[in-house]
Amino acid sequence: MQKVIVTGANGTGKSHLAARLHVTRPEVPVISYDSIKLTKDWVQRPQAEIEAKLSHVLQADSWILEGGPSLLRQAIPQAQWVIWLDPPEWQRAWRLFSRPWKHWGKQRPELPEGNVDWPLQQFRFAINSLRRRREMRNSISSALQTRQDIQISHITNRSQLDRIVQKWATGKQPLLHQKEQD
Repeated sequence: MQKVIVTGANGTGKSHLAARLHVTRPEVPVISYDSIKLTKDWVQRPQAEIEAKLSHVLQADSWILEGGPSLLRQAIPQAQWVIWLDPPEWQRAWRLFSRPWKHWGKQRPELPEGNVDWPLQQFRFAINSLRRRREMRNSISSALQTRQDIQISHITNRSQLDRIVQKWATGKQPLLHQKEQD
């Protein structure tokens, strides 16, 4: 497995998992979808430019691509494994509301230069994201149903997450369409 998508709604831990996977296999680069789609000051690039940049990334021999459901339509046909992070909503809410304090006035490592976290802006984003939880889950689920031949791991808790990292580190293949069990 050399082409992995780590997806989920905002605050599910995509960047954290991608970084953990990269530490265990540093030869596989991590690409943040936010670094493809954002310029600075949280301004999104034109859609054609995003698609061209993503297409270029997807042509590489190996990658860990982390991002939300909007990357799936274009990226799934090139992927070998999709890891869908889907923790409980209370955990996601905690992450979304605590993240601005952790990164207050700083830029998160996965973001392109010039995208700084400020609490008020991030709280608005968190509230909107939590309101759209059903839409996000449905979007991911629908996108994943388009390919029956791809490896899919649906992760809902920490022990499942740890097992995924172990499998990745040892090069073990996950089962098709598995929902990790406790």
